[in-house]
Amino acid sequence: MIRRALTSVTALALVAAVMAGCSSSSEESTPQPTETAPTKVLPSTLPTLDASTIDTSDPDAVAIAFAETSYTLLPGADPDMNAGMVRAAAVLDPKLAEDIRGQVGRSSPGYEWNRWAQAGAMVDATAAIDTQEVPPQTALEAYRMVRVTQTVENSTRFIARRQLVLLLTLVNIDGEWKVSRLTQL
Repeated sequence: MIRRALTSVTALALVAAVMAGCSSSSEESTPQPTETAPTKVLPSTLPTLDASTIDTSDPDAVAIAFAETSYTLLPGADPDMNAGMVRAAAVLDPKLAEDIRGQVGRSSPGYEWNRWAQAGAMVDATAAIDTQEVPPQTALEAYRMVRVTQTVENSTRFIARRQLVLLLTLVNIDGEWKVSRLTQL
C-alpha cells in the first residue's frame, strides 16, 4: 500500500513537472548575455581588376569598375592612393596607366592616409553613375559622372565615410572602353 501511494505521488509529481514545462508564462525570460560583435577580417592585399570580369563594351560598367577598384585602398599596405589606380590598369588607356604607374610612391600620402594606416584601416569604395548631364557619347568617346562613396573602417570600428564625384573620359579602343582621363570634382 505504501508502495502504491509512493508510485501515485511520484506519477503526480512527474505529470505536474511535465505540465509546468509545457505551460507558457507571461513573465519575460532571463536575458542571455550578449556576445561581443565579431571582428571584421580585413584583407592583407587587394586584387588587381580583371577586365574579363566586366563588360568592357559598356562604358558604364568600365567606369564603375574603375572607380571601385581605384578608390578601394589598404593604407597599411598600399604606398599611396595611386596604388588603387594601378590595380585598375586593365581598364585604363595605356598612356594613362603608364603615367599612374610612374606616380606610385613619389609623394607623401599625407596625414589622413598615415592615420588610417596606423589604425589598420581599409578604404572600401562603392560607385554609381551620377545623373548629372555629360556630353553625348560617340562611337569613340564617352563621358561619365561617377559618384564614389568611400567607407573607412578597421577590424573593429567605423572610422569615416566620404563622397566624391569623378568626371571620367572613356575612349573606345578596339571595341573596349578604357578610361583615358579623370577629374575629381
